[in-house]
Amino acid sequence: MNCKKILFLDILTGDDALRESIERAVYGGKTYGEQMREMADLAPSEFISLDASKGDLPDPGDFRAVIIGGSVEDPIEGLEKGWMFPVYEFIKRIFEKDTPTLGICGGLQFTVRALGGEVVKNPEGREFGTLKVSLTEEGKRDFLFEGLEKDLILSESHKCIAYALKDGWTLLAGSRKTPIEAIGIGNNIRLTQFHPEMNLEVVRRLADSRRKVFAEEGFVLSPFADTEEVGRKILSNFLRRFPG
Repeated sequence: MNCKKILFLDILTGDDALRESIERAVYGGKTYGEQMREMADLAPSEFISLDASKGDLPDPGDFRAVIIGGSVEDPIEGLEKGWMFPVYEFIKRIFEKDTPTLGICGGLQFTVRALGGEVVKNPEGREFGTLKVSLTEEGKRDFLFEGLEKDLILSESHKCIAYALKDGWTLLAGSRKTPIEAIGIGNNIRLTQFHPEMNLEVVRRLADSRRKVFAEEGFVLSPFADTEEVGRKILSNFLRRFPG
């Protein structure tokens, strides 16, 4: 039996005080990795979480699959923090080894940058809340969305987006403000701008923690929906595809 674990590459932030603040306010004192593991329905023995900002990244081929989470950092050329460049190199190794990988929000953006694409501030502005995402024809046929409807309500929290697809990449989903919501790269790499690991409680806590910022921006929150069932299904579809 193959007992390789799932690696969660935590790129949330390199600022320890900010990380602690986020985990206390948004995840109720749990770590981001614990939130991801629970939503993915993985046992502790199946899962390892690494803070990517601390360096010393492993060989991605040592793992059954890699999940790259969201980030408060924006991987825009010229604005990156120093710890982000070794993460780009790690992602390049993922691509070379074709390690099964799911990149979520910042994970999508870091992967796009690592593989030579461009990440920009969304000209449509911030996207936050539980919003409609529509699958493309390719998305409707993709394993990541198996058993789901064409139009999905999913959790969103981002200011940046992928500017364009590179040759050979497949657009799987889009939304009104974010044309590139999900990308397929080959058979094993899937990227989502939305957050399948967020449930309603997390979205509400995140909104509460950012109300001052939203007020300063004039950003108006819409009512939230419960996206947990769809998010868990997407994570399950990914993990079932690569059973080890």
